[in-house]
Amino acid sequence: MSKEFPAYSVDRYVRETESSVEFISHGIEDYRQITSRLTGSETRWLWAPMFTFAVIYLGCYLADIRYGSARHAGITYTVFLFFNIAAALIAVNSWHAIPSRSIAKDSMLMLTLSLCSAAIGNVFDTIFWLSGLSPFKQNVFTNLFFVFAILFAMPGVYLLGRVCRVKFDKKPLLYSIGLSLIFIIIPIAMNPGILSQSPELSNLKEFIFGLVYAIGIGYLAALSIHLWHYAQGRLQNPARLIGIGLILLSFGCAIYSGLFTSTPAHEIPSNPVHVIIAMGYVIGALGIKRTEMTIRIIFNLKDPKLPPSLPLIEIFGPNQGLEVYQKMESRIKTTFEELLRAKAETEMKQKIISELETEVRLRKETEQALIQEKEKAEEANKTKSQFLAMMSHELKTPLTAIRGYGQLLYSPPDKVAAMSDDKTREIAEQIVFNAGHLQTMIDGILRFSQLESGKFTYHKEEFLLAELADYIDALILQQQQFSKARFSLDIQERQLKIYTDKLSLQHIVVNLLMNAIKFCKEGDIAIKVVRKDSDLLIEARDTGIGISEQNIDKIFDAFYQVSHGNRRKYGGAGLGLSIVKKLTEELNGKIVVESKVNEGSRFEVLLPDVIRERT
Repeated sequence: MSKEFPAYSVDRYVRETESSVEFISHGIEDYRQITSRLTGSETRWLWAPMFTFAVIYLGCYLADIRYGSARHAGITYTVFLFFNIAAALIAVNSWHAIPSRSIAKDSMLMLTLSLCSAAIGNVFDTIFWLSGLSPFKQNVFTNLFFVFAILFAMPGVYLLGRVCRVKFDKKPLLYSIGLSLIFIIIPIAMNPGILSQSPELSNLKEFIFGLVYAIGIGYLAALSIHLWHYAQGRLQNPARLIGIGLILLSFGCAIYSGLFTSTPAHEIPSNPVHVIIAMGYVIGALGIKRTEMTIRIIFNLKDPKLPPSLPLIEIFGPNQGLEVYQKMESRIKTTFEELLRAKAETEMKQKIISELETEVRLRKETEQALIQEKEKAEEANKTKSQFLAMMSHELKTPLTAIRGYGQLLYSPPDKVAAMSDDKTREIAEQIVFNAGHLQTMIDGILRFSQLESGKFTYHKEEFLLAELADYIDALILQQQQFSKARFSLDIQERQLKIYTDKLSLQHIVVNLLMNAIKFCKEGDIAIKVVRKDSDLLIEARDTGIGISEQNIDKIFDAFYQVSHGNRRKYGGAGLGLSIVKKLTEELNGKIVVESKVNEGSRFEVLLPDVIRERT
């Protein structure tokens, strides 16, 4: 089955094919133009001055306008000025159209400036002549523009020689000597009286200027002849056109200098020599135009099958063009290799910098870690010193009391017998109290040490809340003997089943109670244990001294107390609340504290998912 294509696809393909064929045909036609010696347009421009001047001369003759009259001179010189300005405009437009900055474009710039200087000089000379400000070609100001025209043309020809791979040796100088002799002979032949003792010179200044122009342009013509002979590549034809134009201009200037020695000044503008000079301007401008067209067409050849060296070969010739391409290729390769080396060096430097940055970062991290460890060590050392100072005080107090009361009981039997029963009971109570206080501190230190070292073992089991209530009742009953505070215990649902570590729960309650007793000597102390869904809430409230805001974040730190050393007002190792927090966290619970100075404190411990059911 044949595949049918949409109509618009076929039309689009046909249009693209036609445009490609048109582009190729235009490219071939343009390429033929640059290979030919003269294009049709150039041929028409070459004939235009001769045809126009012939028509003007014939028209003036038919109109009975006398040759050499002011009207005849004005008409013929205006036509000459038109071709001069047209040549300058062609040169400016062609130079501007050259695609990129190059030596060829710089060369055309200098030649364009030369044509523009000549055109400006002729325009000012015409204005001064027709307005009666000065005689024809006798103004110094206008002559300066013609000097500038020669000065601009010389570097233009030299640069064009560089593009065409031409070396200017002694040959152009020899050519210029021969041409200069010819240009000197021309005015002498036109007026042999120059060689007499009293020459008939009506315009000596114009004669000298014309001769200088002829010699200067003759040297340019000699350079152009040398360039014509040795030029290579497609710019050979533009160089020849520029050379022909300079030669015509030099001959025209030589004839001009002869006219000033043999012809009245008012008849010079009517002389046919202006045809030669006009053709020189036009042919020079056509050389610049051909240069622009050649460069533009060659560099617009976009066929990928063409070798990249083709534009250089076309411009510079097969040998020199290939040499230029090879030099460029070699420089590009060298530059590319240097770029690769620079890139490799840059990547290596970046890698080294990255490694150095990593090393610096690691060193900074190590230094920071060392600083932190140092601070921890200093803090630990400070804590140890505080702990030793505190323990020396806390252990000494109960041991001193136990030892003192023990010595009383160790007294001779007659002294002991003399003591009343109340005194003996008081001594026994003090020994028991201080021994209990000492045991509580030692147990706290051992328990904290086990928690810190991870040796404290947890054993979850089921037990009744009543067992915890009985333990708290016994503890309160014991403490009531030594404290003036008023105790209250609120445990309503004593038959709840609890599943947690029983010993840890007892430690939490005991340390909360002992902390409240320590800082509430005569106030109210309340312990409350209630159910909160499946969680167990333990609350310890007292009306003691309270805790300031600046110290409330530190009360859970080990061995911390607001007062230290000999200024300590309250005993203990400062481990109770720290143990409570650690045990609470181990049981996945949380602790909250609320306190105000001189109003009391409230601690709340919440243990999650420990309630099972009632019995």
